[in-house]
Amino acid sequence: MNSRNYCMASAVVFALVALMHIWRFVLDLPLQIGAWSVPRSVSLVGAIVAGVFAVWAFRSFRGPKQAQVVYTS
Repeated sequence: MNSRNYCMASAVVFALVALMHIWRFVLDLPLQIGAWSVPRSVSLVGAIVAGVFAVWAFRSFRGPKQAQVVYTS
């Protein structure tokens, strides 16, 4: 698997995770891990972090911008 495929796959996964966190936050769905009731703010932070990683991976997939030569007189 080359690095471009890896970047696209990880970008899609992180975007889906971010969307699931946003979905839980907006609908105020309950989440409990053991005896701990997870607050909505955890999903908000998770959505932001996963969204940043998704944007980073999408930008890495695109590759670096082409260098532009600017001529000035």
